[in-house]
Amino acid sequence: MQAEPEQNELPPMLASSWKRSRKWGVDPKSVQDELLTDGELEDRRERMRDLFQACSPVLETLYMQVRHSSFMVLVSDRDGYIVAKWGDPPFTDRASRVRLDIGANWEERVKGTNAIGTSLAESKPVSVWGNQHYCEENRFLTCYAAPLYSPTGELLGILDVSGDARLHHPHTLGMVITAAQACQARLLLHQARRELVLQMREADALMESMSHPMIAVDTDGQITRVNQSAARWLGHAMADCIGQPLTRWFDPDDVKVLLTRSDRDVSVLKPALADSDVSWVAKPIQDERKRTFRIHLTGRIPADSHSDKQEPVSNLVVGCPKVREVFELAVRIAPSPLTLLIRGETGTGKDRLARTVHEASGRKGAFVAVNCGAIPETLVESELFGYEKGAFTGARKDGYKGKFEAADGGTLFLDEIGDMPPASQVVLLRVLEEKKVTRIGSHRPIPVDVRVIAATHQNLEQAVAEGRFRADLFYRLREMELVLPPLRERTDLRLLAEHFLKKVEQELGRAIGVSDEVWPILEQHDWPGNLRELRQVIRQSAYQACLIRGVDWISLQDLPLLRREEPGSEKTVSLLSINDAEERAVAQAIQAARGNLSEAARLLGIGRTTLYRKLHKYPHLKPRC
Repeated sequence: MQAEPEQNELPPMLASSWKRSRKWGVDPKSVQDELLTDGELEDRRERMRDLFQACSPVLETLYMQVRHSSFMVLVSDRDGYIVAKWGDPPFTDRASRVRLDIGANWEERVKGTNAIGTSLAESKPVSVWGNQHYCEENRFLTCYAAPLYSPTGELLGILDVSGDARLHHPHTLGMVITAAQACQARLLLHQARRELVLQMREADALMESMSHPMIAVDTDGQITRVNQSAARWLGHAMADCIGQPLTRWFDPDDVKVLLTRSDRDVSVLKPALADSDVSWVAKPIQDERKRTFRIHLTGRIPADSHSDKQEPVSNLVVGCPKVREVFELAVRIAPSPLTLLIRGETGTGKDRLARTVHEASGRKGAFVAVNCGAIPETLVESELFGYEKGAFTGARKDGYKGKFEAADGGTLFLDEIGDMPPASQVVLLRVLEEKKVTRIGSHRPIPVDVRVIAATHQNLEQAVAEGRFRADLFYRLREMELVLPPLRERTDLRLLAEHFLKKVEQELGRAIGVSDEVWPILEQHDWPGNLRELRQVIRQSAYQACLIRGVDWISLQDLPLLRREEPGSEKTVSLLSINDAEERAVAQAIQAARGNLSEAARLLGIGRTTLYRKLHKYPHLKPRC
């Protein structure tokens, strides 16, 4: 047992805590524990359900940093009762003997000076090490705690990491503080998502109550909602209308006029079908942010009275509800100054999502994109932070303004952040914290106002656990998080393919159709390259059809990597050649990486989980130990 410290040896915050502990009458040699019943514990956990739903990834990642190291992670409520813990024996067994366990109260009035109780009392982060604990039985502990706040600043509880006092390290407190801040950011995102769902349900209920056709669109003219009456007129199920452009049913020039008018104007929408003899009267109703419209289709008039021609409207193609929700959340959080981490496989459109956030943020500076994996390790810092003239051999005579300075007042997009070298991670973390950059060869810090968005296809939690990525930088970058699903999980492949085909039609100057038998083949493909692969397949197929075969439609024989059966056999297409190509690519990557699966996944541009799935598909390719 460690000796009791002198009062003047304690930090001021802990000295005040010791005074409060004496005032409470806490006996340092004999603690009277306060424990919850099972029912009381369940009630308190229920009150913190939102926190655990929103923050479980942060808490689990924090636990991964301390597992098997005589440390544990604890969460208490605002009354000091421990409601959750993550840890491993034998340390958890030892901690339980002093009731550092679920259901126990660790306020100062019960346990004297300790990290949970003192952080509650002071509403500040605190570390309590060894004999700084008021009660003798707790002096084998070193504890680090930080308050957990709601998005409105309400104290929800305490996040604590406790361990063996012999393993005390002051930097652990910084890790806990960063995790607590990440929890608050995730709570904000959780709240925004819940409000968005509520607003969408209210809007759906309002529209469905209308008896006449009603369509809601965004400012790009994409349909976001329809009521049953409008869906019947459009000739599709309600779900199939969502994400489609108005121009699919109405003249593009009329749609352009409609979207540029105020809610006091009435527009005429001429149907896109050439043989239609009627048009619709449409009245737009803008929301308070003037970002979405509800269009009442109130009557029909002769088709020849439509408005003057305008330039066609360009549309962001998002027909999948899951993807649309991600983009809607992106717009909602765009004005926030918090850093954002975008996750998704290679080719899923992370750069487009980042640009959407920038465009909706109101920031007037530039959008600057950097691929961290494409910069040589020795040049990362000079590329990001710049350098003074003569800073090193080969430097420009007049120096170089780095990407942070180039993005001042705007947004810096750090793609493939998982490939950033460890030394550069340290500098990046310092710039994010201080909001200043110092060029190589200079000692003068330069203030920068930059919104940072990072993106990765890697499993950063695993990278943190393996020591390849800093935990504190990971938490700092993931103040907000958005995840883009792969193309194989999206429901709008056909809409996307048609969008890419329209661009090829513009290149070739001719209309191109797609045979019905092509769509099932495209829909069955796994699309490891996601949107990028789909765009290339459509482009290559269109050029094959038009320039090689001289026809205006894409058929099975035009699809790259697809092998047709021999003449005389049934007219079917086999996907075996796609699988063959995939199998060869996986085999070559594993061979080039000498059996290192992490390196093989990087060479293929996919995550390790995806590679493992493919090895399950091709078990003979698994490296032998």
